[in-house]
Amino acid sequence: MDSLILERLLAPATLTAQIASRLDLEGAVLLSATSRNIDAPGYLSDLVGVTLTWNGHIGAPTRTVLKVSHVGYGQPELPFYENISSRLNCQVIPKFYGGGVDEPTGRTWLLMEDLSGSHERPSDPPLPPTFARSANIVEALAQFHAAGWGKDEWHDIGPTLWERLRSSDWLSAACDRLFSKAGDALDDSTRDAYARFLLDFPALVERADLLQGKTLIHGDAHVWNWMLPCDVATDTPKLIDWDGWHLGAGVWDLAYMMAAQWDRGVRQRFEMPLLDRYHAALTASGVTGYSREALQEDYRLAVLLHMRTPIARFAKSMSAYVWWPQLMRVQHAVEDLRCLDLLA
Repeated sequence: MDSLILERLLAPATLTAQIASRLDLEGAVLLSATSRNIDAPGYLSDLVGVTLTWNGHIGAPTRTVLKVSHVGYGQPELPFYENISSRLNCQVIPKFYGGGVDEPTGRTWLLMEDLSGSHERPSDPPLPPTFARSANIVEALAQFHAAGWGKDEWHDIGPTLWERLRSSDWLSAACDRLFSKAGDALDDSTRDAYARFLLDFPALVERADLLQGKTLIHGDAHVWNWMLPCDVATDTPKLIDWDGWHLGAGVWDLAYMMAAQWDRGVRQRFEMPLLDRYHAALTASGVTGYSREALQEDYRLAVLLHMRTPIARFAKSMSAYVWWPQLMRVQHAVEDLRCLDLLA
């Protein structure tokens, strides 16, 4: 990370004011903030460890992580931590100590808890985690969804899933370009499925507005955005990278995690048992009036709507290493779950 940015962001007076606005420092003053390398490569951000030294023995953090997003990315993450996470009171969300925008560069920055000593990645991507680890993840996801479940206070806080789906006037043209690029590598059944999907897409979006389980969602909750505790008896999984949060339905995160990210064999073995575990965790977290059968039907609709996701990746000029596997995985899930039966 650029040394000038570090010099500005790690100025003790600046960090003391930030942390003091969130924690009672009992008059303590930050003496120094020293950067250190950590094994946490960022895709759209730079991350460094920060050691904090105080002038007294207090409960303030001494090991943190500084995340500085690349220009043009990361802006939604700051208001999530400043305005939303504290209202949720959910242990799945990492602790937040401060943040802002570096004025000379316009880059958003966050000072977070350091999970490197207490948590680990669930697996090395693209290897899926074991079923036991995946179960820990979906149960923690249910806890997060339950924390914001059915609350009217979220309705005016920011973007919604339905607004994003309705703003898809680019979809048909992007689909045509992708199909032209793929050529005969793309089979006729997939082309036919997309033709039906595009024809019925406006009606599907309106049906999505009737999904149960409206809550705050992460938006990018694949398993590698999770950190799992080294000691499951004393700690909880943590969900990171909140750049895509919005109001939606819990099944959207689930469908993205499994249907868009896992190859067919893994998904077929894990999918239904994990939906069972998710529903049980929702119920244990106090959610009522949402049956396992309703979850199943909502999940099928979410999987069908995720046919849009690989097209969106292609439209944003992402690598074919991203959108081609997602195209195949979502199509397989649509076939296995008979999602096309939901079309008119």
